[in-house]
Amino acid sequence: MLRNTLSQGKLLNVKLFSVKGIYKIADDDMAVWKYVSCWVFFLTFFSRCWSEVGLMCEVANVQVESEDGRTQTFEMKKLEPVRGDYCLSCSRPSLSSAPHVTTLRSKLILSIADKEISDECDPSNSELPLGLCSFNTESNSCIKELPTVDTCTLHSEELAEEIVQKKMVPYATGEADIDKRIALGIVLLNRGDIEGSIQQFTSIIRDRPNAVPAYYGRGIAYSRKGLQGSLLARKAVADFKEVIDRDIKNEIKQRYERRAEAYISLGQYHKALEDLDKAVMLNPEGKASFARGIVHIIIGNFADAEKGFKEILDSAEGPNHLRSLFYLGLAQYYRGKVRNAIEVFKEVLKKEPENLEASISLSQAFREIGNSRAARIHFNQSLAMNPYHAPTLHLRGSLMYYSGNPQEAIQDFQACIDENEGNIECEYMKALTSVSMGNFYEGVKTATKIMVQVRSSAIMTASPEFLKAHYLREYARYLHSNLEKPLEELKLDTDLNEEFRDHWAKMLPFEFKNPYREQSGLQPHILDVSKLTLTDYSRPVYNLICKAHKVGLLMQVNTDGYTANRRLNLAMGLSSIHIAQLYENRWKRLRQNKPFDKTLNWKDMFEIAVQYRRMVDPEQPILWLDLMPDHNTKDGYKTEINFMRGPVQNIKTIPYFDLIFKLVKTMLQHYSSSDDTVHQQDIHADIDKATTCQELLDVTKKQQSNGFVVSTQVPSTRKRSEKDRLDGAMLVLTEDLNNHIIFSIEVSNAQSRTNSYHQEIGYIYNQLQDEIRRTGNTKMAEMDSVINIILSLVYYFYNLMPLTRGSSVVAYSVALGLIMSVGRQVTGRIPAGKLLEMEAMLSGAPDAFIMVTKQWMNIKRLNTPMVTLPYVWETFPTVRSVLEVLNVNTDSC
Repeated sequence: MLRNTLSQGKLLNVKLFSVKGIYKIADDDMAVWKYVSCWVFFLTFFSRCWSEVGLMCEVANVQVESEDGRTQTFEMKKLEPVRGDYCLSCSRPSLSSAPHVTTLRSKLILSIADKEISDECDPSNSELPLGLCSFNTESNSCIKELPTVDTCTLHSEELAEEIVQKKMVPYATGEADIDKRIALGIVLLNRGDIEGSIQQFTSIIRDRPNAVPAYYGRGIAYSRKGLQGSLLARKAVADFKEVIDRDIKNEIKQRYERRAEAYISLGQYHKALEDLDKAVMLNPEGKASFARGIVHIIIGNFADAEKGFKEILDSAEGPNHLRSLFYLGLAQYYRGKVRNAIEVFKEVLKKEPENLEASISLSQAFREIGNSRAARIHFNQSLAMNPYHAPTLHLRGSLMYYSGNPQEAIQDFQACIDENEGNIECEYMKALTSVSMGNFYEGVKTATKIMVQVRSSAIMTASPEFLKAHYLREYARYLHSNLEKPLEELKLDTDLNEEFRDHWAKMLPFEFKNPYREQSGLQPHILDVSKLTLTDYSRPVYNLICKAHKVGLLMQVNTDGYTANRRLNLAMGLSSIHIAQLYENRWKRLRQNKPFDKTLNWKDMFEIAVQYRRMVDPEQPILWLDLMPDHNTKDGYKTEINFMRGPVQNIKTIPYFDLIFKLVKTMLQHYSSSDDTVHQQDIHADIDKATTCQELLDVTKKQQSNGFVVSTQVPSTRKRSEKDRLDGAMLVLTEDLNNHIIFSIEVSNAQSRTNSYHQEIGYIYNQLQDEIRRTGNTKMAEMDSVINIILSLVYYFYNLMPLTRGSSVVAYSVALGLIMSVGRQVTGRIPAGKLLEMEAMLSGAPDAFIMVTKQWMNIKRLNTPMVTLPYVWETFPTVRSVLEVLNVNTDSC
């Protein structure tokens, strides 16, 4: 890597070097590869290249100043999209992406238009004729008293005559006969004879096709009859369309609101939005503004929803003020602005302490930022308002489960099912929790129940719980049949069908091209996992468990979007101690030149951590990508870490957003070349002024491109040549096919890239063994080189991202284990807002990563070697024993 030293704004060390650029030049459907040499002159921000074919060198060195004042250097390569691809990031399905915040379910009751047909309907007006308004009738129900005499209609005609005489027929036509018939239709509707009202308005339309009030009245009658049925909703839409087309004088004020209601019931939200926009223009203070915000939330336009609710709250306080405040919080929550949402939900509860929806939403928002204690307090308060509220029980149970407390979680899920039998979310979580604790019979039974119950409903079969239940049942059967095996013999990557693994990782439908043989059912002679406590173990094992608990706490990520998980921390703590004990013995034999009992390569070492990670949560497939079926294809697998998708910002990556945004702006400046000097200056000015992803994307569109993709370049330790870089992560700014912005980091694990990293990691692993042999168990300063090699090892593992998920915690668990194996220990916690995989991807080189991480790792001498504790693999020799210990409550440690 080329290095610069900057002092007082001057460039002190400038080097000129040659690299071989590789260019892909598209010619129709043919791709021609040309190799050209270019000279790169490294300046403060980027390099310029010249070549004999006039192409820009693909590798550039970029420096960007981060928020803490550090200057970070990146080697970048621009990637050209495949010709014909509209979306730069859509060519391959993503294996995994940053998860969205948990869905909050709110009762979206939309009452947009007034209930009454007449604008005169005011309950305080005592002069209103009977039948004109729904609240002003002799009877809310029109009942035919005799089979031969329709007294209801006879009396309604009298009421209609009074309405005509008082000249209160809504939107009167001026024709006495037509107006009387319109009045009769209104009276019948308000007295509950909806079918009679529809027939009355239909007869008017048949005789007078231009009678606008008749279409309006019949449309309202269809709405009152019930828009839940699509037929009635479509009829209402048709009638309100006639009103809109024929009402040339724009007399009927709520025509757009009423058609929007019908569109919403049909799920035609974008058409509803068009009508609501027009309604708001005609009446900015009406209900349409509020309804428009709700529809924006429904279709995921959270930024527009937030803007709309803020406008409502900035206007005079109306009947929807408090509800607008709540939905403002909901819109901010879904945008990833969870901390803003928390303050809004608090404000709602100040004004209405018994608002259950706000209390639940506040609880879940605290969970999303990792504040489990506050989340639990507010869930408890919500249940105090309604102890049998199934959604609250489900959410609190989920909090307990993902905090690593399945025993508490399952109580909430069972209570939820008792209150709301057939609740698929709680049924699935009960199955998942049961399997995680080793209660396989109950877990498989419940998962099977979901599969059987839901198959009868097309809507429910599309639910994620129905799909996940299939994979959970298969994995549970597999685990149950292998409970007595040593953990290291659990070979998911080869034991499980490759199509099954591929579909599970991508969460695709449980359908396979080739015949699939299900896992064998549970065998009665294999018992479930026993429930143990800390005191059930001997004192030495007690100490081992508590040590693992404390080591695991060092791996806890402290940033928004992550919930502290006791079970995960314990599992990865055991993993680190296992690795420390195993390698401490290996290092001893290595120094003594004694042969090993078993040869271990770098992947075998990481596999130890992978196995423990798999035991944490049976819902999550932790699989090696290089052993997946599509790995040998051209595209391989893609892991996506979103910064922004549409209006939604990923709360986990917010601390890195500004740095990446600056980097993309700098790269756009670099690659935005033009022969027209004035045009180029304009483009650079637009890039400088851009403060949002949309503004940057608009700049690329001016250059006939639908986005921008660059790849970070990772320097090789194995080969020092500048041309021997490894492809790092791709920074993507584009739009998807729905015109939603995608701003993300993507890691593509195709075979060639994976092989390069495997060779690199293997080289460093061998380097580590050589350094251990050379240094021995010496002073702290002399062990620094060993620790640097360990951190280099995990640096490349982070950049490779070789697992379907869990790569980060696996890498750090290995690092802590290896450091302990050489008589040292990490004592510092991961700083708030830091993600180790992001630190590695954005550090530019292993040296920079090592320098940053060692500052907070606070590495000290290990007072007691790990081998003095009981050996982990002997203490917990089987899958059963590992699951037993993970169920133990370690709060007393």
